[in-house]
Amino acid sequence: MTGRTCLRVLAAICVLASVCIAGCTANEGEPPSLEVLVVHSYHEGWDWNQDVQDGIVEGLSREGYSEGEDYELTTFYMDTKVTYTTTEAIEGRAALAVDLIQESNPDIVFVNDDNALKYVAVEYVESHPESGLPFVFSGVNLDPTVYGPIESLGAPGGTITGALERFPYYEAFSLARTVCPEASSIVLLADSSPSSDFVVGAFHERYLDVIADSPLDVIGPVQLDTFQGWQDAVSYYQEEAGFLGVMTYHQLRDEDGEIVDASEVVEWTTSHSTLPEMGFLTFHAEDGFLAACGASGYETGVYAGAVGGDILNGADPGAIAIEDPGVIEVAVNLARADALGITIPPEVLADADVVFGAPE
Repeated sequence: MTGRTCLRVLAAICVLASVCIAGCTANEGEPPSLEVLVVHSYHEGWDWNQDVQDGIVEGLSREGYSEGEDYELTTFYMDTKVTYTTTEAIEGRAALAVDLIQESNPDIVFVNDDNALKYVAVEYVESHPESGLPFVFSGVNLDPTVYGPIESLGAPGGTITGALERFPYYEAFSLARTVCPEASSIVLLADSSPSSDFVVGAFHERYLDVIADSPLDVIGPVQLDTFQGWQDAVSYYQEEAGFLGVMTYHQLRDEDGEIVDASEVVEWTTSHSTLPEMGFLTFHAEDGFLAACGASGYETGVYAGAVGGDILNGADPGAIAIEDPGVIEVAVNLARADALGITIPPEVLADADVVFGAPE
């Protein structure tokens, strides 16, 4: 090799090296290459939403995707539990979410709870069948195979898959009997919101109509439109039930048709009832009711996020089974137990995931 040839080779190597270095530097300064959108059915202050979203971020990280480095996260709150509660209003919020999808062109969309699945994911897939955009849902009470784009739970067949939410009623009722062995029945109370309709319907389909050996006799579910109706029901069932089952309470309306703040519902109930309460989401106990046994929002999000990461890694969403992750969380409120004169058994406290109202 001549000296001139050697110089040419060295020059070429230097050029290649400089291109490589420049490319690496450019990559380091570039924004994340992926867009991830999370659409929540409810409002930003709904604790379940934040727990699920934190879990989604963790689930994605377990599949190799780091927020801010690999993807940019955008969140949209439909706010259909407090502000936009009519079908027309829900559809209006869903239209905004669909517009956001069109504008941001995400690589994957996570939809949390039934309204986001029905009005955003299903609507988008049906109106844009050519898009191929994957959706991963969580917190869904209804059987999602009622929607055309989802062929079956085992093999969804399209671009939508996700995690079911099934309130663990048997476990919750068993916990109630452990806490208060003398109780033999529970009355289930719920507001009359569309999301509550999903919950109540699922209870009938998967528990009331199929479980023959329930730990507690079940009264209801009783759905109520107004706060006054809630108050009347709580008062009436003081002598008719051994436990108060709290399904939903965030869309009760006052005499002017305005939604009553959930904290007011809890405060009135715990001040006027001597029945122990069993809720089905962790924050029911955090709000002030005696205990709760339900799906963990965070772990549900982790499951959904891992499914989403798998899809981003090349998996076919239509081949990923829709399942109930079965991540149950138990919460106890010791302040409420003290007010009711109830001693929580040590084994319950030892097994509880979260304990609220403990003395400092």
